Amino acid sequence: MQLCIRKLACLAFLALVLAMTATADEMKIIKCCTKVGTERITAPILGYRIQRKTASCVSAVIFETTEGVVCSHWKQGWVRNRIRELEQARKANTTNAPTTSST
Repeated sequence: MQLCIRKLACLAFLALVLAMTATADEMKIIKCCTKVGTERITAPILGYRIQRKTASCVSAVIFETTEGVVCSHWKQGWVRNRIRELEQARKANTTNAPTTSST
């Protein structure tokens, strides 16, 4: 009897996970790049993130710009240079940040 209840609980859990996955796809909660561009970005870049390849997503650098997100090919030289510039700017901002003291 307990084995039957465990099997039913597992099946119910599996059905719940599948339903949530279908709902997430419909609502586009999880977005990823399915193709990338090689053109340079002209809009101001606010930040970036790295996307790893999965079953439905390609390897990409996702730049966040003032005009939206842009999926770029990670092997492009300008992409690597821009990431380096963004990282240097981020490091400069964190090292130059004013410190607060409590007295």
